Amino acid sequence: MPLRFQKIAAFFVIFFMLICFAFPTGILADTIVIAADNWCPVNCEPGSSNPGFMVEIARSVFSKAGHRVVYKRLPWSRTLLLVRHGKINGAIGPYVEDAPDFIFPENEQGMISFQVFVTKDSTWKYNGVSSFEDILLGTIRDYSYLDEVDTYVKKNKINNAKIFSAYGDEPLKQNIKLLLRGNVDALIETDMVFWHTANQMGIQNEVKSAGVAVKPAKAFIAFSPARPESRKLAKILSLGMDELRKTGELETIMNKYGLHDWKK
Repeated sequence: MPLRFQKIAAFFVIFFMLICFAFPTGILADTIVIAADNWCPVNCEPGSSNPGFMVEIARSVFSKAGHRVVYKRLPWSRTLLLVRHGKINGAIGPYVEDAPDFIFPENEQGMISFQVFVTKDSTWKYNGVSSFEDILLGTIRDYSYLDEVDTYVKKNKINNAKIFSAYGDEPLKQNIKLLLRGNVDALIETDMVFWHTANQMGIQNEVKSAGVAVKPAKAFIAFSPARPESRKLAKILSLGMDELRKTGELETIMNKYGLHDWKK
């Protein structure tokens, strides 16, 4: 190789190395893909300034560790399938019961409860799972509702007179429309997600809570059992939650969505 070309090649090698050392979290960052169906304010519109508090938690924690987070909105059943087979890194918002084979961080990314909702003129009230026996309940396919509610849903999910399972990218909106039309008698959903969606649809005065079905429980960003880096990512996220809480950044993120750090 002519000397001048050797010098040019050497220059570009040195230049590239300097760039890498100067910007280690930009040039060399790994990409982490996480997904879920629309479950705002947990996860909202991709590409917006308000993508959801769990998305913002993930981006804050992983950016500090040199990773870029890509958030996709996909149907929940498809999300679980893609994560389980290692096609994407993680799912946003599951309980351990949703996917016990996934890799979960030690620290949760939120506390999620479920209430039962009805139309404003309904006289039905939730009084334990036995009260579901006489109604058609709207649920979402492959969601875990924990404990006895989960048992009831799984037992009756093939009974079209008792359980309707919505699916797709926006299953909650589908269930709300069915509720208002009288096609289901009640639906079960996370309270903050339900009211966010009801306000978005402008029907918040047409519905009400009929009772708490599941008390707040830990929800996570959980990682693929098929990818070797998942345990490392879960540990980074878990430790990152401690740091976000310590610096007050977690409270800032939650406040943005009208919420608070659940441990304060």
